[in-house]
Amino acid sequence: MGSAWHLLRRDRLGLIAGGFLVFLVLACFAGGPIAHAALGHGPLQYFTYGTNDRQKPVGPWTWVPNQASPYPLPTAHSARTLFVLGADGPLGRDELLELLYGGQTTLEIAGGATLLALAIALVVGTLGGFYGGLADALASRATDFVAAFPLLLFVIALGWTVAARLNAITFGVLQRGVVSLIVVIGVFTWPYPARIIRSRVLALREQEFVEAAEMIGARGTRIIRTHLLPHLAGTIAVYASLIFAANVVLEAALSMLDLGLQQDTPDWGAMLSQNFGTLLFRTQRTGQGLDIPTQQSVWTQVIPATALLLTVVAFAVLGESIRRALDRRDMR
Repeated sequence: MGSAWHLLRRDRLGLIAGGFLVFLVLACFAGGPIAHAALGHGPLQYFTYGTNDRQKPVGPWTWVPNQASPYPLPTAHSARTLFVLGADGPLGRDELLELLYGGQTTLEIAGGATLLALAIALVVGTLGGFYGGLADALASRATDFVAAFPLLLFVIALGWTVAARLNAITFGVLQRGVVSLIVVIGVFTWPYPARIIRSRVLALREQEFVEAAEMIGARGTRIIRTHLLPHLAGTIAVYASLIFAANVVLEAALSMLDLGLQQDTPDWGAMLSQNFGTLLFRTQRTGQGLDIPTQQSVWTQVIPATALLLTVVAFAVLGESIRRALDRRDMR
C-alpha cells in the first residue's frame, strides 16, 4: 500500500481532486456553521425583499433588508443583511448557506449509501466467490435479481414506504430523511461492485497463498479476513469513489423530482428544483393564457449545478488516479 501511495502522490490530477474533496468537506461541515454565525442568519431563514410581497432571485454580493415581512416598508436606514452568493426566488433564502448546508446533506447521504452498498457487495461477492457452489449460485441470483429492477423507479416506489418508518431516525446529528435515503439508495446500488469483488475473489482463490493457508488448516473466514481482504482494498477504494459520485447524482435527481428530502432540508437537488425552468425562459403562462414576466437569475441554477459537477468529477478523477497507481504498483 505504501508504494501505491507514493505513486498516487505523483499524480497531479489525483492530488488536485483529493485536495478539492478535502476542501469541500471542510467548507460544508466547518464552513457552514462559521458562515451561519458570521452572517447572522440560517440557510432556511426567509427574507422579503421583492415588490408586492414577491421575492425575486438576486445575484451575488447583494445587501437586502433584514426582515421576514414587507411591513413596515424598509427604508434607507433599515438593517440589512448580505447575500454572498445571492438568494433564490421563491423564498428569499441565502444561496451560500443553502449550498454549504446542502453539501452536508448530500455528502452524508452519498457517503452513507456508498458504505452500505460496499458492505453488502463485499459480503455477497466474497462469500460467493470463495465458497462457490450453492453459495455462489445464491449470491449470483440475488445480484441479478436486484440489478434487474429499474433503479430509479424502484427507489421511488420503495422510498415512499421506507421513508415513513425511517425519517424520524437522525442519531442526533442528521437531518430528517437522510437515513431513509441512505438505506434505499445503498440497498439497490450494490450489484455492480459485488460482481467485481466476486470476480476478483475467484482469481485470488486459485493463488498459491490461499492453497497454502488451506493446507495448514486455516478456516474459510480466517482466509477471507487475513489473506483476501487486503488484496481487495484497492478494488474497493476505486469503486467506492465511483459509487460515491453516482450516489451524489442519484440523490440530487430524487430531490429534483420531489422524492428525496423534505423541502425544509437544505439540499443541492432541491436548490435546482426551486427555480427549475427559469434559466432560459423569462415568462410563464398563467391559467388565463396570459404571459407574465418572471424574475430570474442564472446563479440559482449555476451555483448548485457547478457544485454537483465539480464533486462528481473530483471523485471520478480520484478513482481513476487510485486505479492507475494500483496498476503501476502491480506491474513492478
